[in-house]
Amino acid sequence: MLVAARRGEGVTAAARAVAEAAGPGAAYALDLDLRRNALAKAYAQVGALGPRIDGRLNGAQLYDVVDAAGRPVAAGPSYFFHRVGRARLFVGAFDERALPHGARVRVCGSGAYWNAARAGGATVVVDAPALERSPLGLRVARHMDGVVLVVGADEGAAPAARAAKAELQGAGANLIGLVYVGASEPVLAIERALRQAAV
Repeated sequence: MLVAARRGEGVTAAARAVAEAAGPGAAYALDLDLRRNALAKAYAQVGALGPRIDGRLNGAQLYDVVDAAGRPVAAGPSYFFHRVGRARLFVGAFDERALPHGARVRVCGSGAYWNAARAGGATVVVDAPALERSPLGLRVARHMDGVVLVVGADEGAAPAARAAKAELQGAGANLIGLVYVGASEPVLAIERALRQAAV
């Protein structure tokens, strides 16, 4: 999982780079901000995405649908993967049109989905929303094999990153490193993080 302390640090771009470097096996790119679908939109801008593939993994679903009181609501499938070009890369996209009126969607906090992904043998790259905007990354951090903190180059980035590091570790994250988006060779930093995650 890649996450930043603050918005606009380049997490989605870094997640794309990691997913594209993850081969030779299949890789899945997931955006935890289900209604935003930033990863799917980014890939759709450079080429058509393939047809829908059920987003459940071994029967496990990434999200729950609840009403305003938090009670479970029955809803049809809303999360799908799409193949990116001819690569063995699949990007997740949420289609909220299948949700009942007034229903809310939330990413599951249990490890079932991530365990199913792990059992399938594919690499899963997760784009989490900035911690200043949502605690979602903290909710699932303990289920990730590794968490990479994305840090910007502007003033205030370092203190925010230190605070985010403490929050992530407090949530049980296996923090394997960081990507400094101001670095001249961010891809090398990403490749090092991938190698460390595989150990």
